[in-house]
Amino acid sequence: MRGVVLYGASELGRDVAAMGPALLDAWRGPPQLHGFVDDRAALHGTTVLDLPVLGGGEWLESEEAQGFGVVVTIGDPAVRRRVAERLAAKGVRFATLIHPSAVTTPWVKLGEGTVVMARCTFTADIRVGRHVVFNPGCTVAHDVVVGDYVYVSPGVDLAGKAVLEDSCHLGTGAAVIPGCRVGARAIVGAGAVVTRDVPPGVTVVGVPARVLRQPTREE
Repeated sequence: MRGVVLYGASELGRDVAAMGPALLDAWRGPPQLHGFVDDRAALHGTTVLDLPVLGGGEWLESEEAQGFGVVVTIGDPAVRRRVAERLAAKGVRFATLIHPSAVTTPWVKLGEGTVVMARCTFTADIRVGRHVVFNPGCTVAHDVVVGDYVYVSPGVDLAGKAVLEDSCHLGTGAAVIPGCRVGARAIVGAGAVVTRDVPPGVTVVGVPARVLRQPTREE
């Protein structure tokens, strides 16, 4: 792999780019961050954190893009999923980035396109899906299972055997107690403590977490 291109130059993209000199591709060693792609034409030809914005998604189909791995640095799980699926259908390769201060073990399995930021800690027999984002300072205990496209905000604690289903979003400082499940597309508010299973699509807040919002039919 020649290096890594970040798809999305907004908040998450800048967070990942800021760690660029220290990042490791999970299985291939230190990558070189080559630049961003972003679908906002106004950014094309500019720089973000000293990295060039190379163009929109179509740049990844150019000859110049051959050999690069891609990480989709878009915070919204639904948008990240749409972009990643579109790129996968075109045969794009994805990188998996880990900050070297993160603690992992050989018994942690990370899916392609996943990002693990600084000071995260993982223990044993953990399975993480594709295109997941772990922000700084998260702890993930034994036997946790994380689906695809999940967004985990800074300082989240996942206790043993917790399950996060696809595309859910955990707010800053949230906690999930042992064995609890957060359903697909659910949102756990900042500082909330999940003490019972969270149904798909709902928003929960508070200690203990309680339902604030039910999904609409369109969701």
